[in-house]
Amino acid sequence: MARREKATEVALVNVPYGSAGGERSMRPLGLSYLGAFLADRGVRANGFDFSDSSMNPTEIVERYRLADYPVVGLSFYNINAKAAYRLAEAVKARNPHCVVVGGGPHASAAHATLFEKHPEIDLVVRNEGEETLLEVIEALRCKLPLSGISGISYMSGGSSVVAPDRSRLENLDDLPAPAFDFQSETEENPLFYFDRVSGTRKRAVGLVSSRSCPYSCSFCAIILIGRQWRKASAAKVVSDLKELEARNGLEYGHIYFLDANFFVSAKRSLEVAESLHGYRADITFSFSTRVNQLIKGKSLLSELQRLGLRAVELGIESGSRDALERFAKDTTPEQNDEALHLLRSLGIQLIFDFIMFDAEANLNDIRRNVDMIERNNLDYHVPWEHIFSHMTPYLGTDIRLHYEKMMGHAFDEDELPHPSDLFQDPQVKAVFDELSKLQPHVPNIAQALFRTEARVRGTASWGRDEAREKLNAVTLRRLPFLVLRNLLSQARQGETVSLARAIPPFTDEADSSYDLDEFLHWAAT
Repeated sequence: MARREKATEVALVNVPYGSAGGERSMRPLGLSYLGAFLADRGVRANGFDFSDSSMNPTEIVERYRLADYPVVGLSFYNINAKAAYRLAEAVKARNPHCVVVGGGPHASAAHATLFEKHPEIDLVVRNEGEETLLEVIEALRCKLPLSGISGISYMSGGSSVVAPDRSRLENLDDLPAPAFDFQSETEENPLFYFDRVSGTRKRAVGLVSSRSCPYSCSFCAIILIGRQWRKASAAKVVSDLKELEARNGLEYGHIYFLDANFFVSAKRSLEVAESLHGYRADITFSFSTRVNQLIKGKSLLSELQRLGLRAVELGIESGSRDALERFAKDTTPEQNDEALHLLRSLGIQLIFDFIMFDAEANLNDIRRNVDMIERNNLDYHVPWEHIFSHMTPYLGTDIRLHYEKMMGHAFDEDELPHPSDLFQDPQVKAVFDELSKLQPHVPNIAQALFRTEARVRGTASWGRDEAREKLNAVTLRRLPFLVLRNLLSQARQGETVSLARAIPPFTDEADSSYDLDEFLHWAAT
């Protein structure tokens, strides 16, 4: 590991997620923009991405000498808040004078009470951090009081001080490109996108071209930074891409736009696409949006596709009208169907966000979800996250406050309540609990599907054995959906809900029947 220069003033740390062994393909983009901004303003910053680290906090602090920095900034979410606090404790144990700064959605939501339980965090930078953290570093460098800095919370004289909110950044064109490096325990896995149109595998990069979202979904923590949507110009998007290519010595063929809501303005989206196409005609891109905005801008989709649009991540969330109202989506099941038809008719790849289970769901809600998935051919959609998905009540969201009121008690700030503990309908809970037993099998199901479909594609002639193989491949692709549908049927008929009885049968070349474990073992050979 390279030694840091003594003059470096801040370490920006992406906190471990507790899932060691994965391959990093997407650098922490928020910290990349923050680090690039600080560097542009003359602050010496080092980045560390420990998202997939297998080391304990003490090992991380010692190996990367984090306690040597005068300021350590930790970016974290609900899911890894405890890891952030342990890391802060390890830093403080080595250097009590180090100023540990918390940032990110969870720290912003918990800022008013965080210091009572976690004195190892000295200060919280709330919401957008660029200008705020810069002022904090300059104040600490010059030994000036923090009292005049907006957008922070901290302890002073034994009491929590909450400074006034900072105005949101208005001109995103003033921000530098996210050209910022990270040290990590593992090598970064190059990011690629397979373009089905050209049949080529393209090196990809993530960019953010806008901030926030003008909507108020009850489960969304992004709007903690405010609902004011702000955008960078099309010229700025191309400029950032050029700078990253020049800096990294690479040519990027696909852009993942990781905006919370890229398609707020269809006209502006077209401007971005035209500018990228003008820079290099074979660049493709993907983005996230809502169904109502996709429908509103549908007249431009064909042109966007011609200019490189290949995939859309769509916030569908539910096929139940009642659930969509609970989620404050401001959309309808009919709009969901229309948006899905639009993408399917154009051949634009769908990546979709869905909430199959929520605390207040009943069997009719789940049935409507299942019906919507089947009528839109999403029962064949892989990966299968949508089948197992559930509402996650993040700190700071309206849905979490609603659940706390519903349950009659507040949740621990640093905990995400388990969905099974929240269900109001015992039948829904039974379906969820049995379906969850299938999840450990998913990696093996995916492997069996890959092998079985490969054998089917390689079939030169068709007979009984080949037809059986094809049937098994189709069943494997739909397996999680079929299991959910069967579990739902059991519950609706008043039967005991059972995973074992919900799994469809499989056969081999001798027409021998297999249970799931046996079949997966056979299919993988």
